[in-house]
Amino acid sequence: MRIAVAAIFLLTNFLSAQDKYPKDYFGSPLDIPLSLAGSFGELRPNHFHSGIDFRTQKKEGLPVYASADGFISRIKISTAGYGKSIYIDHPNGFTTVYAHLQRCAPEIQAVLNKEHYDKQNYEIEIKPKPNELIVKKGDLIAYSGNTGGSSGPHLHFEIRDTQSEFIINPLYFGLCDSLKDTKKPILNSILAYPLDESSQINGSAEPIFLSLNLQKDGTYITNKIVANGKISFAVNAYDVADNSYGKNGIFKMTSFVNGLPYFGYEFETFSFDETKLINTFIDYPRYQSQKQRFQKLFVGYFFPPSIIKTRKDDGILTISSNLTSNYKVILEDFNQNKTEVIIPVSYGVLPVTQKKKEKITPYFLKTLNEHSYVKDDISVFIPEKTFYEDFYLDFNVKNNELFLHNDSVAVSKNITITFDVSKIPVDEREKMFIANLDRGRTEFNTTYKKENTFTIYTKKLGKFFLFKDEEAPRIYNPSFKEGDVLDEAKTLKISISDNLSGIKEYNAYLNGKWILMEYETKQNRLTHNFTDAIFVNGKNDFKLIVKDNMGNSSTFESYFTKTK
Repeated sequence: MRIAVAAIFLLTNFLSAQDKYPKDYFGSPLDIPLSLAGSFGELRPNHFHSGIDFRTQKKEGLPVYASADGFISRIKISTAGYGKSIYIDHPNGFTTVYAHLQRCAPEIQAVLNKEHYDKQNYEIEIKPKPNELIVKKGDLIAYSGNTGGSSGPHLHFEIRDTQSEFIINPLYFGLCDSLKDTKKPILNSILAYPLDESSQINGSAEPIFLSLNLQKDGTYITNKIVANGKISFAVNAYDVADNSYGKNGIFKMTSFVNGLPYFGYEFETFSFDETKLINTFIDYPRYQSQKQRFQKLFVGYFFPPSIIKTRKDDGILTISSNLTSNYKVILEDFNQNKTEVIIPVSYGVLPVTQKKKEKITPYFLKTLNEHSYVKDDISVFIPEKTFYEDFYLDFNVKNNELFLHNDSVAVSKNITITFDVSKIPVDEREKMFIANLDRGRTEFNTTYKKENTFTIYTKKLGKFFLFKDEEAPRIYNPSFKEGDVLDEAKTLKISISDNLSGIKEYNAYLNGKWILMEYETKQNRLTHNFTDAIFVNGKNDFKLIVKDNMGNSSTFESYFTKTK
Protein backbone atom coordinates (compact mmCIF):
# COMPACT_ATOMS: atom_id res chain seq x y z
CA MET A 1 0.00 0.00 0.00
CA ARG A 2 2.83 2.41 0.92
CA ILE A 3 4.55 1.77 -2.42
CA ALA A 4 1.32 2.44 -4.33
CA VAL A 5 0.75 5.73 -2.48
CA ALA A 6 4.34 6.83 -3.18
CA ALA A 7 4.00 5.97 -6.88
CA ILE A 8 0.75 7.96 -7.20
CA PHE A 9 2.37 10.92 -5.39
CA LEU A 10 5.34 11.03 -7.76
CA LEU A 11 3.28 10.50 -10.92
CA THR A 12 0.81 13.26 -9.93
CA ASN A 13 3.65 15.74 -9.38
CA PHE A 14 5.19 14.86 -12.75
CA LEU A 15 1.93 15.19 -14.70
CA SER A 16 0.98 18.51 -13.06
CA ALA A 17 4.35 19.96 -14.09
CA GLN A 18 3.81 18.69 -17.65
CA ASP A 19 0.44 20.47 -17.89
CA LYS A 20 1.88 23.91 -17.06
CA TYR A 21 3.80 24.29 -20.28
CA PRO A 22 2.68 24.31 -23.96
CA LYS A 23 4.17 21.36 -25.85
CA ASP A 24 3.86 22.59 -29.45
CA TYR A 25 4.51 26.31 -29.12
CA PHE A 26 8.30 26.53 -29.38
CA GLY A 27 10.25 25.25 -32.36
CA SER A 28 13.87 24.20 -32.57
CA PRO A 29 16.36 27.10 -32.66
CA LEU A 30 18.60 25.06 -35.00
CA ASP A 31 17.94 23.35 -38.33
CA ILE A 32 20.18 20.36 -37.55
CA PRO A 33 19.25 17.21 -35.58
CA LEU A 34 19.27 18.21 -31.94
CA SER A 35 21.90 16.74 -29.62
CA LEU A 36 22.35 17.75 -26.00
CA ALA A 37 25.77 18.77 -24.72
CA GLY A 38 24.44 19.96 -21.35
CA SER A 39 21.22 19.43 -19.43
CA PHE A 40 19.04 21.75 -17.38
CA GLY A 41 20.17 21.98 -13.75
CA GLU A 42 23.43 20.22 -14.51
CA LEU A 43 26.04 20.78 -11.80
CA ARG A 44 28.55 23.40 -12.93
CA PRO A 45 31.26 25.22 -10.96
CA ASN A 46 29.37 27.59 -8.64
CA HIS A 47 25.95 27.32 -10.35
CA PHE A 48 23.20 25.09 -11.66
CA HIS A 49 23.12 25.11 -15.46
CA SER A 50 20.22 27.40 -16.35
CA GLY A 51 19.35 26.01 -19.78
CA ILE A 52 20.23 23.27 -22.21
CA ASP A 53 23.25 23.24 -24.48
CA PHE A 54 22.78 22.12 -28.08
CA ARG A 55 25.77 20.77 -29.98
CA THR A 56 26.60 22.65 -33.18
CA GLN A 57 28.66 19.96 -34.92
CA LYS A 58 31.88 21.26 -33.29
CA LYS A 59 31.79 24.45 -35.35
CA GLU A 60 30.57 28.03 -35.27
CA GLY A 61 28.37 29.92 -37.69
CA LEU A 62 25.25 27.71 -37.82
CA PRO A 63 21.98 29.66 -38.32
CA VAL A 64 20.00 30.26 -35.11
CA TYR A 65 16.25 30.83 -35.44
CA ALA A 66 13.53 32.37 -33.27
CA SER A 67 11.67 29.54 -31.51
CA ALA A 68 8.34 31.38 -31.66
CA ASP A 69 6.74 34.71 -32.55
CA GLY A 70 7.67 37.64 -30.34
CA PHE A 71 9.99 40.62 -30.07
CA ILE A 72 13.64 40.94 -29.13
CA SER A 73 13.53 42.46 -25.65
CA ARG A 74 17.23 42.40 -24.81
CA ILE A 75 20.62 41.94 -26.45
CA LYS A 76 23.74 41.78 -24.33
CA ILE A 77 27.32 41.70 -25.57
CA SER A 78 29.88 40.70 -22.93
CA THR A 79 33.38 39.28 -22.78
CA ALA A 80 32.26 36.85 -20.05
CA GLY A 81 29.19 34.81 -19.13
CA TYR A 82 26.79 34.41 -22.06
CA GLY A 83 29.03 36.34 -24.46
CA LYS A 84 26.72 37.54 -27.21
CA SER A 85 23.12 36.78 -26.28
CA ILE A 86 19.59 37.52 -27.53
CA TYR A 87 16.36 37.48 -25.47
CA ILE A 88 12.94 37.16 -27.14
CA ASP A 89 9.69 37.86 -25.25
CA HIS A 90 6.73 35.82 -26.50
CA PRO A 91 3.02 36.67 -26.15
CA ASN A 92 2.34 33.48 -24.15
CA GLY A 93 4.33 34.83 -21.16
CA PHE A 94 7.66 33.12 -21.75
CA THR A 95 11.07 34.40 -22.84
CA THR A 96 13.63 32.44 -24.85
CA VAL A 97 17.37 33.09 -24.55
CA TYR A 98 20.07 32.28 -27.12
CA ALA A 99 23.66 32.59 -25.87
CA HIS A 100 27.36 32.31 -26.85
CA LEU A 101 26.47 33.59 -30.32
CA GLN A 102 29.06 34.39 -32.98
CA ARG A 103 27.14 37.30 -34.46
CA CYS A 104 23.58 38.48 -35.01
CA ALA A 105 21.53 38.48 -38.21
CA PRO A 106 22.31 41.51 -40.45
CA GLU A 107 19.31 43.69 -39.50
CA ILE A 108 19.92 43.08 -35.79
CA GLN A 109 23.68 43.50 -36.15
CA ALA A 110 23.14 46.93 -37.75
CA VAL A 111 21.26 48.07 -34.63
CA LEU A 112 24.06 46.74 -32.43
CA ASN A 113 26.82 48.36 -34.46
CA LYS A 114 25.17 51.75 -34.06
CA GLU A 115 25.10 51.22 -30.31
CA HIS A 116 28.74 50.05 -30.24
CA TYR A 117 29.86 53.21 -32.04
CA ASP A 118 27.58 55.54 -30.10
CA LYS A 119 28.91 54.17 -26.78
CA GLN A 120 32.41 53.49 -28.15
CA ASN A 121 32.44 50.19 -26.32
CA TYR A 122 32.34 46.49 -27.23
CA GLU A 123 30.41 45.49 -24.11
CA ILE A 124 26.89 46.85 -24.47
CA GLU A 125 23.32 46.01 -23.55
CA ILE A 126 20.20 47.21 -25.34
CA LYS A 127 16.53 46.69 -24.50
CA PRO A 128 14.45 47.39 -27.63
CA LYS A 129 10.81 48.39 -27.33
CA PRO A 130 8.14 45.79 -28.23
CA ASN A 131 7.55 47.33 -31.66
CA GLU A 132 11.21 47.69 -32.70
CA LEU A 133 12.64 44.20 -33.37
CA ILE A 134 9.66 41.93 -34.05
CA VAL A 135 10.38 38.34 -35.06
CA LYS A 136 8.33 35.44 -36.36
CA LYS A 137 8.83 31.79 -35.53
CA GLY A 138 11.66 30.49 -37.70
CA ASP A 139 13.20 33.90 -38.47
CA LEU A 140 17.00 33.99 -38.60
CA ILE A 141 18.23 35.93 -35.57
CA ALA A 142 21.91 34.98 -35.23
CA TYR A 143 24.69 32.48 -35.87
CA SER A 144 26.01 30.03 -33.28
CA GLY A 145 29.36 30.68 -31.69
CA ASN A 146 31.71 30.23 -28.75
CA THR A 147 31.72 33.67 -27.08
CA GLY A 148 31.85 34.56 -23.40
CA GLY A 149 32.38 31.78 -20.87
CA SER A 150 31.74 29.02 -23.41
CA SER A 151 34.36 26.24 -23.47
CA GLY A 152 33.52 25.09 -27.01
CA PRO A 153 31.13 25.84 -29.91
CA HIS A 154 27.49 25.29 -28.92
CA LEU A 155 24.16 27.07 -28.48
CA HIS A 156 23.00 27.72 -24.94
CA PHE A 157 19.18 27.89 -24.94
CA GLU A 158 16.80 28.89 -22.15
CA ILE A 159 13.09 29.35 -21.55
CA ARG A 160 12.09 31.72 -18.75
CA ASP A 161 8.87 32.96 -17.23
CA THR A 162 8.88 36.55 -18.48
CA GLN A 163 7.25 37.99 -15.37
CA SER A 164 9.19 36.18 -12.62
CA GLU A 165 12.34 35.44 -14.65
CA PHE A 166 12.37 31.89 -13.24
CA ILE A 167 14.22 29.57 -15.61
CA ILE A 168 12.22 26.51 -16.76
CA ASN A 169 13.52 23.20 -18.06
CA PRO A 170 13.01 23.36 -21.87
CA LEU A 171 12.28 19.62 -21.95
CA TYR A 172 8.85 20.37 -20.50
CA PHE A 173 7.99 22.22 -23.72
CA GLY A 174 8.57 19.18 -25.94
CA LEU A 175 11.63 20.60 -27.67
CA CYS A 176 13.63 17.41 -27.35
CA ASP A 177 10.88 14.83 -27.76
CA SER A 178 12.62 13.54 -30.87
CA LEU A 179 15.74 12.63 -28.92
CA LYS A 180 15.86 8.92 -28.15
CA ASP A 181 16.63 8.13 -24.54
CA THR A 182 16.23 4.59 -23.25
CA LYS A 183 19.29 4.60 -20.98
CA LYS A 184 19.14 4.75 -17.20
CA PRO A 185 21.20 7.20 -15.12
CA ILE A 186 24.64 5.93 -14.17
CA LEU A 187 25.35 5.54 -10.45
CA ASN A 188 29.06 5.79 -9.67
CA SER A 189 29.18 5.72 -5.89
CA ILE A 190 27.30 6.55 -2.71
CA LEU A 191 28.52 8.04 0.56
CA ALA A 192 27.04 7.70 4.04
CA TYR A 193 27.45 10.68 6.40
CA PRO A 194 27.48 10.80 10.22
CA LEU A 195 26.03 14.27 10.90
CA ASP A 196 26.37 15.08 14.58
CA GLU A 197 28.96 14.79 17.33
CA SER A 198 27.79 11.40 18.60
CA SER A 199 26.76 9.67 15.36
CA GLN A 200 28.82 7.04 13.58
CA ILE A 201 28.42 4.60 10.70
CA ASN A 202 30.17 1.23 10.77
CA GLY A 203 32.50 2.59 13.44
CA SER A 204 33.38 5.76 11.52
CA ALA A 205 32.69 9.36 12.48
CA GLU A 206 33.75 10.38 8.96
CA PRO A 207 31.75 9.79 5.72
CA ILE A 208 32.24 6.30 4.30
CA PHE A 209 31.76 4.77 0.85
CA LEU A 210 29.19 2.01 0.51
CA SER A 211 29.76 -0.94 -1.80
CA LEU A 212 27.28 -1.25 -4.69
CA ASN A 213 26.02 -4.72 -5.60
CA LEU A 214 24.09 -5.08 -8.86
CA GLN A 215 21.02 -7.32 -8.63
CA LYS A 216 19.44 -9.44 -11.36
CA ASP A 217 16.56 -6.98 -11.76
CA GLY A 218 18.99 -4.11 -12.49
CA THR A 219 18.73 -2.45 -9.08
CA TYR A 220 21.59 -2.02 -6.63
CA ILE A 221 21.87 -2.93 -2.98
CA THR A 222 24.64 -1.76 -0.69
CA ASN A 223 26.25 -3.53 2.21
CA LYS A 224 24.22 -3.24 5.41
CA ILE A 225 25.27 -0.35 7.61
CA VAL A 226 25.21 -0.21 11.41
CA ALA A 227 24.70 3.33 12.66
CA ASN A 228 23.47 5.55 15.45
CA GLY A 229 22.53 9.23 15.70
CA LYS A 230 21.85 11.52 12.76
CA ILE A 231 22.94 10.25 9.34
CA SER A 232 22.23 10.73 5.65
CA PHE A 233 23.64 10.05 2.19
CA ALA A 234 25.00 11.59 -1.01
CA VAL A 235 25.24 10.21 -4.53
CA ASN A 236 27.77 10.63 -7.33
CA ALA A 237 25.94 9.99 -10.61
CA TYR A 238 25.27 11.26 -14.13
CA ASP A 239 22.78 10.73 -16.94
CA VAL A 240 23.29 9.46 -20.48
CA ALA A 241 21.13 9.18 -23.58
CA ASP A 242 21.06 7.13 -26.77
CA ASN A 243 23.46 8.37 -29.49
CA SER A 244 25.10 10.77 -27.02
CA TYR A 245 28.52 10.47 -25.44
CA GLY A 246 28.02 13.29 -22.93
CA LYS A 247 27.62 12.99 -19.18
CA ASN A 248 24.56 15.05 -18.25
CA GLY A 249 23.04 15.97 -14.91
CA ILE A 250 20.46 13.96 -12.99
CA PHE A 251 16.95 15.34 -13.61
CA LYS A 252 15.32 13.87 -10.53
CA MET A 253 16.34 12.03 -7.38
CA THR A 254 14.10 10.82 -4.55
CA SER A 255 14.85 8.95 -1.34
CA PHE A 256 12.37 6.74 0.51
CA VAL A 257 12.40 5.43 4.08
CA ASN A 258 10.44 2.21 4.49
CA GLY A 259 8.58 2.96 1.26
CA LEU A 260 7.55 6.56 1.96
CA PRO A 261 9.03 9.62 0.19
CA TYR A 262 11.60 11.26 2.46
CA PHE A 263 13.75 13.68 0.47
CA GLY A 264 13.89 14.54 -3.22
CA TYR A 265 14.61 17.11 -5.87
CA GLU A 266 13.61 17.72 -9.47
CA PHE A 267 14.96 20.20 -12.01
CA GLU A 268 11.74 21.71 -13.31
CA THR A 269 12.43 25.37 -12.53
CA PHE A 270 14.51 27.63 -10.30
CA SER A 271 15.44 31.28 -9.85
CA PHE A 272 18.79 32.94 -10.37
CA ASP A 273 18.92 33.60 -6.62
CA GLU A 274 18.91 29.84 -6.09
CA THR A 275 21.56 28.89 -8.63
CA LYS A 276 24.52 29.66 -6.32
CA LEU A 277 23.06 27.29 -3.74
CA ILE A 278 24.69 24.49 -5.68
CA ASN A 279 27.48 24.80 -3.11
CA THR A 280 25.19 23.57 -0.34
CA PHE A 281 23.43 21.10 -2.67
CA ILE A 282 26.71 19.19 -3.12
CA ASP A 283 29.45 18.05 -0.75
CA TYR A 284 31.50 21.18 -1.41
CA PRO A 285 34.68 20.29 0.55
CA ARG A 286 34.96 16.98 -1.32
CA TYR A 287 34.45 18.76 -4.64
CA GLN A 288 37.19 21.24 -3.81
CA SER A 289 39.67 18.60 -2.72
CA GLN A 290 38.88 15.79 -5.17
CA LYS A 291 36.71 17.36 -7.93
CA GLN A 292 33.96 14.80 -7.25
CA ARG A 293 30.40 16.12 -7.12
CA PHE A 294 28.32 14.23 -4.57
CA GLN A 295 24.70 15.40 -4.54
CA LYS A 296 23.44 15.42 -0.98
CA LEU A 297 20.16 13.87 0.09
CA PHE A 298 19.91 16.21 3.07
CA VAL A 299 20.01 19.97 3.73
CA GLY A 300 21.16 22.34 6.47
CA TYR A 301 20.36 26.00 7.00
CA PHE A 302 20.03 26.75 3.28
CA PHE A 303 18.68 24.94 0.25
CA PRO A 304 17.16 25.80 -3.17
CA PRO A 305 13.40 25.64 -2.44
CA SER A 306 12.25 25.44 -6.07
CA ILE A 307 14.38 22.36 -6.69
CA ILE A 308 13.75 20.47 -3.44
CA LYS A 309 10.36 18.81 -3.87
CA THR A 310 10.26 16.49 -0.84
CA ARG A 311 11.85 17.33 2.52
CA LYS A 312 11.06 15.38 5.67
CA ASP A 313 13.36 16.10 8.63
CA ASP A 314 15.66 17.88 6.15
CA GLY A 315 16.49 14.44 4.72
CA ILE A 316 18.28 13.47 7.94
CA LEU A 317 17.59 10.10 9.55
CA THR A 318 17.85 9.69 13.31
CA ILE A 319 18.92 6.11 14.02
CA SER A 320 17.93 5.00 17.51
CA SER A 321 17.59 1.67 19.31
CA ASN A 322 15.27 -1.00 17.94
CA LEU A 323 15.06 0.80 14.60
CA THR A 324 15.71 -0.87 11.27
CA SER A 325 15.26 1.17 8.11
CA ASN A 326 15.09 0.33 4.43
CA TYR A 327 16.49 3.39 2.69
CA LYS A 328 16.00 3.59 -1.07
CA VAL A 329 17.14 6.11 -3.66
CA ILE A 330 15.67 6.42 -7.16
CA LEU A 331 17.60 8.34 -9.83
CA GLU A 332 15.44 9.30 -12.80
CA ASP A 333 15.82 11.11 -16.13
CA PHE A 334 13.14 13.15 -17.90
CA ASN A 335 11.99 10.09 -19.85
CA GLN A 336 11.46 8.20 -16.59
CA ASN A 337 14.37 5.80 -17.03
CA LYS A 338 15.29 4.85 -13.45
CA THR A 339 18.20 3.54 -11.42
CA GLU A 340 17.45 2.30 -7.90
CA VAL A 341 19.67 1.56 -4.92
CA ILE A 342 18.64 0.12 -1.56
CA ILE A 343 20.61 0.75 1.64
CA PRO A 344 19.75 -1.48 4.63
CA VAL A 345 20.23 0.47 7.89
CA SER A 346 20.16 -0.91 11.44
CA TYR A 347 20.89 0.56 14.85
CA GLY A 348 24.13 -0.26 16.61
CA VAL A 349 26.97 1.31 18.55
CA LEU A 350 30.38 0.12 17.37
CA PRO A 351 33.83 1.17 18.60
CA VAL A 352 34.87 4.29 16.67
CA THR A 353 37.92 3.35 14.60
CA GLN A 354 37.91 6.49 12.46
CA LYS A 355 37.48 9.75 14.34
CA LYS A 356 36.17 12.98 12.86
CA LYS A 357 38.89 15.14 11.31
CA GLU A 358 38.33 18.71 12.36
CA LYS A 359 40.77 21.52 13.11
CA ILE A 360 39.73 23.32 16.30
CA THR A 361 40.49 27.07 16.32
CA PRO A 362 39.59 29.94 18.70
CA TYR A 363 37.10 31.19 16.10
CA PHE A 364 33.95 29.10 15.96
CA LEU A 365 31.80 30.80 13.33
CA LYS A 366 28.02 30.59 13.57
CA THR A 367 26.82 31.38 10.08
CA LEU A 368 23.51 32.94 11.17
CA ASN A 369 25.46 35.69 12.97
CA GLU A 370 27.76 38.39 11.64
CA HIS A 371 31.42 38.36 12.74
CA SER A 372 34.34 40.80 12.90
CA TYR A 373 38.00 39.89 13.35
CA VAL A 374 40.91 42.31 13.82
CA LYS A 375 44.60 41.70 14.20
CA ASP A 376 47.50 44.11 13.73
CA ASP A 377 46.58 46.37 10.77
CA ILE A 378 44.07 44.05 9.11
CA SER A 379 40.35 43.62 9.77
CA VAL A 380 37.75 41.18 8.41
CA PHE A 381 33.98 41.58 8.48
CA ILE A 382 31.76 38.58 7.67
CA PRO A 383 28.00 39.25 7.25
CA GLU A 384 25.41 36.82 8.53
CA LYS A 385 24.62 33.89 6.22
CA THR A 386 27.94 34.21 4.41
CA PHE A 387 28.63 30.50 4.85
CA TYR A 388 26.27 27.55 4.57
CA GLU A 389 27.11 25.93 7.90
CA ASP A 390 28.87 26.57 11.22
CA PHE A 391 32.58 25.75 11.40
CA TYR A 392 35.90 26.59 13.06
CA LEU A 393 37.39 29.49 11.09
CA ASP A 394 41.15 29.63 10.60
CA PHE A 395 42.14 33.31 11.04
CA ASN A 396 45.61 34.76 11.50
CA VAL A 397 47.78 37.74 10.54
CA LYS A 398 51.54 37.46 10.19
CA ASN A 399 54.08 39.79 8.52
CA ASN A 400 51.23 41.98 7.20
CA GLU A 401 49.62 38.98 5.47
CA LEU A 402 46.12 37.72 6.22
CA PHE A 403 45.45 34.00 6.42
CA LEU A 404 41.69 33.48 6.16
CA HIS A 405 40.83 29.80 6.14
CA ASN A 406 40.98 27.95 2.78
CA ASP A 407 38.80 27.19 -0.23
CA SER A 408 37.29 24.04 1.29
CA VAL A 409 34.39 26.18 2.53
CA ALA A 410 31.84 27.73 0.15
CA VAL A 411 31.21 31.47 0.40
CA SER A 412 27.82 32.96 -0.55
CA LYS A 413 28.28 36.67 0.31
CA ASN A 414 31.05 39.21 0.03
CA ILE A 415 33.52 39.37 2.91
CA THR A 416 35.00 42.81 3.67
CA ILE A 417 38.79 42.83 4.14
CA THR A 418 40.52 46.10 5.12
CA PHE A 419 44.22 46.88 5.36
CA ASP A 420 45.48 49.92 7.27
CA VAL A 421 48.18 51.40 4.99
CA SER A 422 49.04 54.47 7.07
CA LYS A 423 52.61 53.21 7.54
CA ILE A 424 53.19 53.03 3.77
CA PRO A 425 54.32 56.25 2.03
CA VAL A 426 51.54 57.77 -0.10
CA ASP A 427 53.58 57.71 -3.33
CA GLU A 428 54.09 53.97 -2.99
CA ARG A 429 50.36 53.23 -2.78
CA GLU A 430 49.36 54.33 -6.30
CA LYS A 431 50.03 50.99 -8.04
CA MET A 432 49.30 48.91 -4.96
CA PHE A 433 46.28 46.70 -4.32
CA ILE A 434 45.15 43.84 -2.07
CA ALA A 435 46.08 40.57 -3.74
CA ASN A 436 45.35 36.97 -2.88
CA LEU A 437 47.17 33.76 -3.66
CA ASP A 438 45.29 31.39 -5.98
CA ARG A 439 47.07 28.06 -6.57
CA GLY A 440 50.41 29.76 -6.24
CA ARG A 441 49.50 32.66 -8.54
CA THR A 442 49.09 36.25 -7.35
CA GLU A 443 45.55 37.40 -8.16
CA PHE A 444 44.18 40.94 -8.45
CA ASN A 445 41.21 42.22 -6.43
CA THR A 446 39.45 45.52 -7.12
CA THR A 447 40.71 47.64 -4.22
CA TYR A 448 38.88 50.68 -2.85
CA LYS A 449 41.25 53.29 -1.44
CA LYS A 450 40.16 55.84 1.15
CA GLU A 451 42.65 57.93 3.10
CA ASN A 452 44.77 55.36 4.96
CA THR A 453 42.77 52.20 4.19
CA PHE A 454 42.56 49.70 1.34
CA THR A 455 39.38 47.60 1.19
CA ILE A 456 38.15 44.71 -0.93
CA TYR A 457 34.85 42.84 -1.06
CA THR A 458 35.47 39.21 -1.92
CA LYS A 459 34.04 35.70 -1.91
CA LYS A 460 37.52 34.23 -1.80
CA LEU A 461 39.32 32.65 1.13
CA GLY A 462 43.02 32.01 1.64
CA LYS A 463 46.06 34.28 1.82
CA PHE A 464 45.77 38.07 1.26
CA PHE A 465 48.55 40.65 1.04
CA LEU A 466 49.52 44.00 -0.50
CA PHE A 467 51.08 43.90 -3.95
CA LYS A 468 52.17 46.29 -6.71
CA ASP A 469 51.48 46.18 -10.44
CA GLU A 470 53.77 48.50 -12.38
CA GLU A 471 53.92 46.47 -15.60
CA ALA A 472 52.00 47.69 -18.66
CA PRO A 473 49.75 45.40 -20.74
CA ARG A 474 51.25 43.56 -23.68
CA ILE A 475 50.16 44.22 -27.31
CA TYR A 476 51.41 41.65 -29.81
CA ASN A 477 50.87 39.50 -32.89
CA PRO A 478 49.04 41.89 -35.26
CA SER A 479 47.58 40.24 -38.36
CA PHE A 480 49.49 42.58 -40.65
CA LYS A 481 52.97 44.00 -41.06
CA GLU A 482 53.48 47.73 -41.29
CA GLY A 483 52.66 48.93 -44.81
CA ASP A 484 50.91 45.70 -45.90
CA VAL A 485 48.23 45.91 -48.60
CA LEU A 486 45.03 44.51 -47.05
CA ASP A 487 42.69 44.58 -50.05
CA GLU A 488 41.60 40.95 -49.55
CA ALA A 489 41.51 40.97 -45.75
CA LYS A 490 38.10 40.77 -44.09
CA THR A 491 39.33 41.41 -40.55
CA LEU A 492 42.14 43.02 -38.60
CA LYS A 493 43.33 41.06 -35.56
CA ILE A 494 45.74 41.78 -32.73
CA SER A 495 46.40 40.18 -29.33
CA ILE A 496 46.49 41.83 -25.90
CA SER A 497 47.21 40.48 -22.42
CA ASP A 498 48.09 41.56 -18.90
CA ASN A 499 49.83 39.28 -16.44
CA LEU A 500 48.48 40.69 -13.18
CA SER A 501 45.70 43.23 -12.63
CA GLY A 502 44.03 42.45 -15.97
CA ILE A 503 42.76 44.48 -18.92
CA LYS A 504 40.44 47.29 -17.84
CA GLU A 505 39.84 49.00 -21.18
CA TYR A 506 41.10 49.28 -24.73
CA ASN A 507 40.41 51.71 -27.55
CA ALA A 508 41.36 51.34 -31.20
CA TYR A 509 41.40 54.06 -33.84
CA LEU A 510 41.59 53.99 -37.62
CA ASN A 511 42.57 57.29 -39.20
CA GLY A 512 41.76 59.01 -35.92
CA LYS A 513 38.24 57.53 -35.60
CA TRP A 514 37.23 55.03 -32.94
CA ILE A 515 36.62 51.53 -34.34
CA LEU A 516 34.89 48.49 -32.89
CA MET A 517 37.19 45.64 -31.94
CA GLU A 518 35.57 42.53 -30.52
CA TYR A 519 37.41 41.07 -27.53
CA GLU A 520 37.66 37.28 -27.18
CA THR A 521 39.23 36.86 -23.74
CA LYS A 522 39.80 33.10 -24.09
CA GLN A 523 42.23 33.82 -26.92
CA ASN A 524 43.44 37.28 -25.75
CA ARG A 525 42.42 38.54 -29.19
CA LEU A 526 40.84 41.69 -30.60
CA THR A 527 39.12 41.55 -34.01
CA HIS A 528 37.91 44.39 -36.24
CA ASN A 529 35.58 43.66 -39.15
CA PHE A 530 36.40 45.73 -42.24
CA THR A 531 32.72 45.87 -43.22
CA ASP A 532 32.50 48.85 -40.85
CA ALA A 533 34.13 50.72 -43.79
CA ILE A 534 36.02 53.34 -41.80
CA PHE A 535 39.19 52.64 -43.82
CA VAL A 536 40.08 54.78 -46.86
CA ASN A 537 41.86 54.06 -50.11
CA GLY A 538 45.58 54.55 -49.60
CA LYS A 539 47.30 54.75 -46.24
CA ASN A 540 45.31 53.85 -43.11
CA ASP A 541 46.75 54.70 -39.70
CA PHE A 542 45.97 52.24 -36.90
CA LYS A 543 46.36 52.99 -33.19
CA LEU A 544 45.53 50.83 -30.15
CA ILE A 545 45.67 51.95 -26.50
CA VAL A 546 45.31 49.33 -23.75
CA LYS A 547 45.08 50.01 -19.99
CA ASP A 548 45.12 47.59 -17.08
CA ASN A 549 43.22 47.91 -13.79
CA MET A 550 46.07 49.77 -12.10
CA GLY A 551 46.33 52.43 -14.80
CA ASN A 552 49.38 51.05 -16.61
CA SER A 553 49.06 51.74 -20.35
CA SER A 554 50.52 50.49 -23.65
CA THR A 555 50.14 51.92 -27.15
CA PHE A 556 50.61 50.25 -30.54
CA GLU A 557 50.76 52.31 -33.76
CA SER A 558 51.18 51.14 -37.33
CA TYR A 559 49.60 51.52 -40.78
CA PHE A 560 48.37 49.47 -43.73
CA THR A 561 47.11 50.36 -47.18
CA LYS A 562 43.96 49.75 -49.20
CA THR A 563 43.81 50.14 -52.96
CA LYS A 564 40.22 49.13 -53.58
